[in-house]
Amino acid sequence: MKRINNLSSIRGTLIGYSFLVVFLMTILSFYTLGIMNQYQKQVSNMFEHHIFLNDLEKTMKNLDSNLLGFLTTKSSGNLNAYNIERENINGLLEEYHKNDILPDQLLMKNVDNLIKQYILESDLAVTFKRQRNVSEYSKHYDRTKKIQSFIFEYTQAMNQEQLTVNSNAYINMINQTHWLQMTTVFIIIDLIVFSVLIVYMLTSKMLKPISALYKSAEAISEGNFETPDVEIRSQDEFRLLANAFNNMKNSITRYIEAVKFKAETEAKLKDEQMKNLKMAYLLDNAKLNALQSQINPHFLFNTINAGVQLSVIEKATRTGHFLETMSRLFRYSLKMQHDHCTLADELSNIKDYYELLKVRFRDRIKFNFDVEDDALNVLMPAMILQPIVENSYIHGLSSLESGGTINIQGRSFNDYVEIMISDNGVGVEEHVLEAILNPPTDEEGIGVRNVKTRLELYFHQKQLFDMYNDHGVTTILRIPWTRRNDV
Repeated sequence: MKRINNLSSIRGTLIGYSFLVVFLMTILSFYTLGIMNQYQKQVSNMFEHHIFLNDLEKTMKNLDSNLLGFLTTKSSGNLNAYNIERENINGLLEEYHKNDILPDQLLMKNVDNLIKQYILESDLAVTFKRQRNVSEYSKHYDRTKKIQSFIFEYTQAMNQEQLTVNSNAYINMINQTHWLQMTTVFIIIDLIVFSVLIVYMLTSKMLKPISALYKSAEAISEGNFETPDVEIRSQDEFRLLANAFNNMKNSITRYIEAVKFKAETEAKLKDEQMKNLKMAYLLDNAKLNALQSQINPHFLFNTINAGVQLSVIEKATRTGHFLETMSRLFRYSLKMQHDHCTLADELSNIKDYYELLKVRFRDRIKFNFDVEDDALNVLMPAMILQPIVENSYIHGLSSLESGGTINIQGRSFNDYVEIMISDNGVGVEEHVLEAILNPPTDEEGIGVRNVKTRLELYFHQKQLFDMYNDHGVTTILRIPWTRRNDV
């Protein structure tokens, strides 16, 4: 499709509008945030000034009270409290020098000097009290009272000055808040008006081409493909949509004509094609039967021969059991074509298989089963375990004079059941192992290689089959948990 040059995109218009809205809202948000931070700082300063002066007055009163208590009673408790309050005064002064808490530095400098003079006089009073010099500690205590009164006058003056500053700051905050409210309302009204205009322009621009496309589509739905092409003169996405619609309509018209011609041609070849389909169907059935007939003929022959030998030696008791076991084995093998089963069914089939092997090999081949009860109910395709077990005894154990052992373990996990089949045989060559794990895509078979393919097709998953050499051959199957309704 040829694109429109200088396309006035509806998407571009919407993006521009959205960007403008976001930009305005961002400016408003940052401005509001700045004002709020300023308000918060002002309020914090107000409280810090007030709290500092209150703490200073309170500490001075406590210091004077403890000093007077010591001078009158010479109590060690009052002296300790006096020393503590003295350290608190020093701490407040250090905080003042460090942070410059109060705006009026001149008044606070005077207070600072008076407090230092007060502490000096109070320390002298304590010293003379310890010396029992009544006249001297009384004189110094009187000086502390005068100094204290001066300090309180200064702190009250600073409180009064701070109250004036706070009042002015509060009036300023009120004015700024009012201005912020008016600005916010103005921006919101502008955004609403702008949004309504944009929506009105876009809907007006969209309705006309949509109506034209609707009428043409309605005519086509009634079978009229001879309708004229939809013409849209606007330079936006609707023109692209109209061009695509016209191309689709013309393509459908050409396709219908081609289908009519093809139908007339195919009608003449119908009889011949039906014959070819029937022949292909018969050929597919023949291939299926050929594949089914590949179930190890050597094993069937040896098994039946062992049954004949038993029937000669015994009077049919063991032979009957043997033939019944073999019958169950054959009957179960038919499930491979059309049915699924549980792990318990598969293990039962393997145990029948083991009974037949014992007739041929006696105690040379041993089986060990270690399967958790929770794992027995997992659903899986039929005839999965037997090809693996058969591969273990034929290629791994049958050539050993001492025979060997095949272990079958089953463990249940949250998402899957892990089945491990291992033997202590001679193992498998690496090129054979590679051919099993990564078979050619066009190769068929019913052996171990086919087990891997059947599992992947059945569960629609990979990584369900693994085989490796480890003092023999170990095969691991991971069977996902499924319900009967899912298979």
